[in-house]
Amino acid sequence: MIGKNSFLTKTNNGFTEKLKTLSSKVEKNAYIKYTSNKLKQLIEDAESPYIVLFIGKEKAGKTSLINALIGRNILPEGNRTHVNTLIRYGKKERIKAIFVDGTIVHFDMKHLHLFIDTNTLVGDILRKYLSYIEIYIDCEILKNVIFIDSAPLEAGQKGDLYISETLIQRADDVFWVLNHDTVLLQEELDQLKKIHQMGKKPFFILNTSKYEDKIIEDFIASEKKRYGDFVEEFIGVSIQQAMEAKKSHNMQLYIDSHINVLHTKINHLSKQNIKRAKNIAFRFKQWIELFEREVKLIPEREPYLSAANYMKNLATFNNTIERSSYERDLKILSEYEKEYAHISQIFKNIQTLYQLLQVLEFEKYLKDDRVDLFVTLAIKYHEKVREYRKLHSEYMLEYQYFEKQEKKLLRKKFVKPLIQDNSNEINLLLKKAEHLNQLQCKCKDAYNSIKRLELDLLNDLYNTQDHINDLTQQQLEKIMNKAHLLNSNRKKQQRNIEKYVNKLNEFQCIREIQEFLQQEMKPLLENESLPYSQEELHHVLSTIDHISNVDFSTEALLSNITIDSIEQNLTISVDFEEKYSFYPLNLTESDIVSEIPPIPMAIDFQQILNFDH
Repeated sequence: MIGKNSFLTKTNNGFTEKLKTLSSKVEKNAYIKYTSNKLKQLIEDAESPYIVLFIGKEKAGKTSLINALIGRNILPEGNRTHVNTLIRYGKKERIKAIFVDGTIVHFDMKHLHLFIDTNTLVGDILRKYLSYIEIYIDCEILKNVIFIDSAPLEAGQKGDLYISETLIQRADDVFWVLNHDTVLLQEELDQLKKIHQMGKKPFFILNTSKYEDKIIEDFIASEKKRYGDFVEEFIGVSIQQAMEAKKSHNMQLYIDSHINVLHTKINHLSKQNIKRAKNIAFRFKQWIELFEREVKLIPEREPYLSAANYMKNLATFNNTIERSSYERDLKILSEYEKEYAHISQIFKNIQTLYQLLQVLEFEKYLKDDRVDLFVTLAIKYHEKVREYRKLHSEYMLEYQYFEKQEKKLLRKKFVKPLIQDNSNEINLLLKKAEHLNQLQCKCKDAYNSIKRLELDLLNDLYNTQDHINDLTQQQLEKIMNKAHLLNSNRKKQQRNIEKYVNKLNEFQCIREIQEFLQQEMKPLLENESLPYSQEELHHVLSTIDHISNVDFSTEALLSNITIDSIEQNLTISVDFEEKYSFYPLNLTESDIVSEIPPIPMAIDFQQILNFDH
């Protein structure tokens, strides 16, 4: 950086480099972002030029004084400063806006009014979410110094004045701008004491419309009695004379304003290293205390608490409810697979209507009105077939007896045709023939009923078969859905575990930080001459020990748990469709039709009567 004022000694340069390494580790964890930003700001300030913070009540002349020092009306005078503004050197003049969420946006100088003009809606919105802005100006004095124009000192809810402690900490020196005829009020005195407690003694810049030694000296003498112990130095200036001198190019008037004295004082202060070194050391002490509080809270709050407890349970996986849950799910999945295998192949060996009816009787998912109608028709068909076969068998038995009697009578007729009377045998044979003809009529009726039912069955066969196949596939889909839901729950659990592993991994940087503080920072603090008292050094070293003693033992848990091991232990496979092909019902007409004997012929009575002739 052009004009960068390196106040640091070789030792402090090494300290800053260690802080940079530490910052790279701290920023890995999003849950200590505030602490991380604090450290980054500390490092930035350690490497920046000398920083002067201008404070004062409204209309005290802070902004006008800064304009006088840089010799340009960069900041509008007379307007209240609404946002803390850093004015620093930059070859290319621009504005950098830093928002409260850490977002950084760059603007051209022509947009400066958005941040200082109270009459624009855009400006109001921007300032609401701004942390501070930086204005980069090509100005010689800014090569060695950064000016901070703070918002005016204002009374808070309790009546006390408020000023950002962060700004006071960042500043190497504080310049309190005060009109020479203004007596410091009690609330201002209280604020001055707070600044002193933070290790800073402000320079009081006494502003008068026309610089006169007597007026300045009298004011200083009276005010020193009240609060001189809390002030580094009183310096009188006339901002009005300085600005008039710039406009008129009147060098004597500029000298009379004593702005050049203040200018020289700033140049002198910017070359002193000890204040900056003490300030950085003090701020690191504050930061390490803040970090200790953060680290101690991490194991007690979310998301670390839930993630650590979950992973501890997972680490004892074989002896936990989780293992039982996993084995239970495997058992359920096994039942799903058996059911899928059974249903997918249930029609594989079905070749007849009777076999189909056996399946339809026991498979509940195949029962609906359409299937029930088909089953009713098929059962009726089989009943008629059985009835016909019974009638036909009865007929054949009777006919066999009839045929024997008929042959017997026929032999008698040929052996003794004129002697023997065969009327009784003929009458019996006629009665038997009448009975046979009655059975034949029943067979004929049953046969015709079978054919009608058979026709109805055949007409409905293929539609019903398609419907049964649809019902079967729907059932298979339901099984797959249940299996996928089970698997989805396992995957959800797996994702939860991966999430917790990743969460804990985010906190592994804390272990790295603990080791770095012990192995790198602590030896540096012990062996190098940093601006700490013995008591302060002991406190910082003890704080590092306290941080290192916070237990993040989940590292041991994570060492045995990887994403691959999670998948191996928790993932279940659903591959039923690949393992078991669906065999659809595929009956043909010939498979449906039952084989039955033809209708028997009716007996001719005349043939029997001819036995008498």
